[in-house]
Amino acid sequence: MKEDHQIEQFRSHLYAEILGKIISGEYPPGSRLVEEDLASAHDVSRTPIREVLFALERDGLVNRVKNQGAKVVAFTADDVEEIYEIRKALESLAVRRAVPNLKLNDLLEFERELEKLNSHTGAKWNDQQAEVDFRLHRLIVRYSGNRRLISYLENISLLIHSLRLVGYREDRHARRAGEEHLGIVKALKARDAKLAEELLASHIDTSKRNAIELFSRIDEIEKKRIRLKPRIAAGSVPT
Repeated sequence: MKEDHQIEQFRSHLYAEILGKIISGEYPPGSRLVEEDLASAHDVSRTPIREVLFALERDGLVNRVKNQGAKVVAFTADDVEEIYEIRKALESLAVRRAVPNLKLNDLLEFERELEKLNSHTGAKWNDQQAEVDFRLHRLIVRYSGNRRLISYLENISLLIHSLRLVGYREDRHARRAGEEHLGIVKALKARDAKLAEELLASHIDTSKRNAIELFSRIDEIEKKRIRLKPRIAAGSVPT
C-alpha cells in the first residue's frame, strides 16, 4: 500500500510539472511533447511519461495524433472555472455522504497534524500542507461510499492535485488552505454535515480564485514577453 502511494505521488508530481509548463507557456499550444525528450528532461523511463501523457489527453490538455505524438491544447482560466465547478459539485455530495462514515481516530489525527503545521513554517512546509490537503480530500471521497462518485473524481484527480500544487507555491495561499482544512476537520469531527459542506464549498471556491489569479498573472507575463520580443530581437533595450 505504501509503495502504491509513492508511485501515485511520483506520477502526480510528474503530471504537475508538465502541467505547470503548459500553464506557464513553456509548452505553448500546438507544441509537441516527445516521450523521449520528456523522459530525458525528468530523468525517468518513457513508461511513466507515457502514462502521464495519456492522463493529460484524458483531461483534454494534449491531443495525441498517430505518428505525430502529443500536441499541447490551449488551457485557459475558463478551463479552470469548469474543473472547479465539477469538483465542487462532486465533493459537496461526497462530504454529505461521508460524514456518518468517517472514523474519529482519522479525524483526530488530521486535526493534530493540521494544528502543528498551521503553527509554524519551515523547509518543505508548503509540500506538507499540499500532502495533507490531498489525503484529507481523498479520505472524504473514499468514505462517501459511492463507487461511481469515487470513480468520477479519480478520473480528474491528477488534474485537481496538479492545480492544488500550483496554488501551494505561495505561502499565503497555503496558510489559508491549512486554516480552512482545520475548520472542515472540526466540522466533520462534530458530525455537522451542513457546516462541513459549506466550509468545503467555500474552500474550493477560494482554491479556484487562487488558480484563476495565477493564470491571470501568467497571461500578463506572457503578453509582456510577446510585446518585448520584437524589440529585443531588433537590438533595442526594453525600458
